[in-house]
Amino acid sequence: MFLGKNDKILAYIVTLFNIIFSILILFSGKIPFNVAIGGWRAPYGINFAVTDLTIFFLVLVNVAALLALTSVREIMEYQFYSFYFVLLSSTNGIVLTGDLFNFFLFIELSTFAVAGLISYKRDRLSTGAALKYLILSSTASIFSLAAIGLIYKTLGTLNFADIANKVNNLNEASLSLILILYISSLLVELKIFPFNMWVVKAYEASKTSVNLFIHGMLGTAGIYGVLRILLMVFSKETGKLTLSGNLSSILMLFAFVTVIIGEIGALTEKNMKKILAFSSMAQLGIVLFGISLGSFDALKGVLYIVISNYLAKFVMFLTVNEFSKVSGSTNYLDMKGLGRRYPVLAISFTISALSLMGIPFFAGFWGKISIIGNAIFSGKLELIGAVLILIASVIEGVYYLRISHTFFSQGHEREGRISRVYCLLPMILALVILFIGINPDSFENIISFLMDEIKSPEKYIKLILSLK
Repeated sequence: MFLGKNDKILAYIVTLFNIIFSILILFSGKIPFNVAIGGWRAPYGINFAVTDLTIFFLVLVNVAALLALTSVREIMEYQFYSFYFVLLSSTNGIVLTGDLFNFFLFIELSTFAVAGLISYKRDRLSTGAALKYLILSSTASIFSLAAIGLIYKTLGTLNFADIANKVNNLNEASLSLILILYISSLLVELKIFPFNMWVVKAYEASKTSVNLFIHGMLGTAGIYGVLRILLMVFSKETGKLTLSGNLSSILMLFAFVTVIIGEIGALTEKNMKKILAFSSMAQLGIVLFGISLGSFDALKGVLYIVISNYLAKFVMFLTVNEFSKVSGSTNYLDMKGLGRRYPVLAISFTISALSLMGIPFFAGFWGKISIIGNAIFSGKLELIGAVLILIASVIEGVYYLRISHTFFSQGHEREGRISRVYCLLPMILALVILFIGINPDSFENIISFLMDEIKSPEKYIKLILSLK
């Protein structure tokens, strides 16, 4: 409240501190480790756990925050940065916490922050979008609290490691009910049908920086939550995923509907923010399908899709942000010819589009080929999913290449100018996409560390509870 125009500087300082601190921990050689808050050891006290999976997503969340801040050009009021700091702390908390109830509290804080950021423009559209998000999030909170109540009643604990240690005491019916309730609560952050009705309006109504907060911070933290809770906390058998056949099928159906809605919605839109919102929904539908396959090979593909979508959407939103300022519109037809004037931005956008489509030698290819290859030999429903992903890739090709063609078509002169500085970040991110696509082994080593942790949840239990 008291810093005025220096709020943005403070936001940069805090975010940079988070990134530097996370990287120092990454290279400290002390991972994994557990922090007992106030000296109260788990499962009785609150704890923050830092593992390979944690630090990977922690870096992604904080880098996303920094990249999103670069799109804030105008002077914002202190309320904007207040909500930003709440979102930053809550998304970091989601990734770090080792307690189910605190995970829920951090989710609630992120909901409060995102709703405030969406409605920051204070017009009818943004207020309505924020209200819709709050209603859906509140509904999800009911499911989450019901699951937490059942877990505490049946197992007498809410600590992740202690739940994982006692999960074999649950019968199949109780476990399925708890998972259905808790996964339902996470579908809001993952933008999965039927809890994704808020996404398109929220993206359209809010500022580009807020779009990037939702995509890079909230979405990434949500994916981490699903991986940690679904695959490690509720893992009844070491080295195997816990999804029962019925639950797996339900999640697949949700994923199918999400992909269909996302791709068809993007195909029929002209507003770039709406197109990217629909596309994000479709990509996260593919992520959920990969998780529901219940194999570690598919999970490798999921991690490739996560990093591909993470990078590509940043490039696309930053490009659209610049082009919309010059054209005065978010309709891509009004951006005709801008690719000729600013080829670096347009080429970066096209590289990102090719990655999302799953074209060979781009980062997204390795994710889709891994998920499709695993699905083909798994069963009839999985085969349908593989075919659906291929059809979705074709639809993506239609609308993304149509947009790229429009960028490079002959257009009329405009008075606005884009600084070369603002072309630099999208170009760097696009080059990273190319590097991962051409040299997948560079990312494969990181995935191997993450997969080792997911395959061995007993190591996490031992870390937190000091079991021998």
